[in-house]
Amino acid sequence: MSQIAKLLEKLKRKPTPSDIPFSDVDRLLRAYGFVQRQPAGGSSHFTYTHPELTDFILTIARHGGKVKKGYVRKTVEAIERVRELYGGDLE
Repeated sequence: MSQIAKLLEKLKRKPTPSDIPFSDVDRLLRAYGFVQRQPAGGSSHFTYTHPELTDFILTIARHGGKVKKGYVRKTVEAIERVRELYGGDLE
């Protein structure tokens, strides 16, 4: 199992983990083709878009280097949408 697949399984655990570093979420989203954009002005919110999901925008707040549970759930949902498009994992 690849590191990306292990990381996704970690995010999918129940109950939803609250100790996920922002860097792990960022790495996972980028591996699935999401593009990151941080608004100017020092905002802690990062926006992710995917070229195949034109009607979808994911916003994640970075607080103290960790990602809150709600954002972890939204990250998993976004990745599941991409996996449905491509029929499974990256490999």
